[in-house]
Amino acid sequence: MTQTLAAPPRPRSSTDIVCDEAGTANPRHWEGPVSEIGSDYNAILSHAQNKTIRIVEHTNRIEIRGRDRVGVIELPSGRRILLSTKIPGVILLDWLVYLQEFPDLQLWASGGSVQQSDSWQTVLARLFLRELEIVTRCHLRKGFVQMSVDSPHVRGRILAGRLSQRMWRLPAIPQVVRSRSLDTPANQMLAAALDQLVLFQSDLGPDEVRLFQQLRNEWSAVSRESVDRQTVIHTSLSAPPDGYRSALQLGRLLLTGATIDQTSGFGGHTFTLSLSRIWELALTRMCQDLSPQTGWNVTSRSKSVRLWDDALGTDDPYRSLIADTLLERESERWILDAKYKRGFGNEDRNDRFQMCAYALGFGAKRATLVYPFANDDQPTLRTLLSTTYGSAPVNIDAIALPMAEGPVSCKAGLEVQL
Repeated sequence: MTQTLAAPPRPRSSTDIVCDEAGTANPRHWEGPVSEIGSDYNAILSHAQNKTIRIVEHTNRIEIRGRDRVGVIELPSGRRILLSTKIPGVILLDWLVYLQEFPDLQLWASGGSVQQSDSWQTVLARLFLRELEIVTRCHLRKGFVQMSVDSPHVRGRILAGRLSQRMWRLPAIPQVVRSRSLDTPANQMLAAALDQLVLFQSDLGPDEVRLFQQLRNEWSAVSRESVDRQTVIHTSLSAPPDGYRSALQLGRLLLTGATIDQTSGFGGHTFTLSLSRIWELALTRMCQDLSPQTGWNVTSRSKSVRLWDDALGTDDPYRSLIADTLLERESERWILDAKYKRGFGNEDRNDRFQMCAYALGFGAKRATLVYPFANDDQPTLRTLLSTTYGSAPVNIDAIALPMAEGPVSCKAGLEVQL
């Protein structure tokens, strides 16, 4: 079925709202009269309630600030909110590779098509276009799928209900048959992901825009109608056709907004990535990788939850201590808590108390705040409190790791502290 393609979006406009994520030093934010927001006001309030952005309202004025998410939000008017980060796009995607949320592609900097300064969504779009072009030229194929047809020849399961309603169309009989078609789950997933690139087409170069339009035309025969995205993603990635794997992995990120939150929906008009979630998962993964060298083992998730005595149930969020990473070595325990903020060297009072509560609640000898950035002229390890509880020593400290340098550097810095 031939699809009607959407009109090309406008170029990037000076009306784009540009903000830096909260982890940036001296982050940029947008400020202006509420009247300038116009019809986008309710959408902006909704994104603030969902904690994608932060807003501060004054008399007839509004400030829009970044939180811990980066990416692109398209507003109803077509205006965009661009949430930037100080971490290079390639490094950010390298973290997704490390967390196995991104295909391990070794093409990122080849030919100069991907630059360190590119945003992560621009890198993702360029890599997807490249992989989809390879699929189109070398691997695109039809597959057997179930199709509804009207035919005088019975080749499949007759649809009795439709037949009783359309007797006048005999001898054409409505039936479901298996036939070869481009409308396979894998092709439908890639086609839907390709359509998603419209959201930030204006960030691509002229050659990439031409390739995008060319691929849109070549994939227009693949149906997007009534596609259950969750089903096609699961089906495609569980048994990817030969040559499709990298393109499908990239396509999944495009369709899910490149988020790795377990409760996330599809990308739609919000294409953002949670940096605090990446940092939390990465800390646990690094500790797991370093376990053979250090002897510290990451405990199961069930052991990482400690209920207060007056908890109303096992899922009471207000009376639970939930450790990001709980390590055990013989009879010793150590808690690490990922803090995606610029607090190293000036650790928040509440975070200090939180670590004390964790050390007491879990019986840990050490509780550590782990930050992704080190402030200037600061060591990478700070002791916040060294004391004893009963006869056991307890140490509360903070570590800073260089997230902007990628997983390898961070893991090396963490190994020194474990």
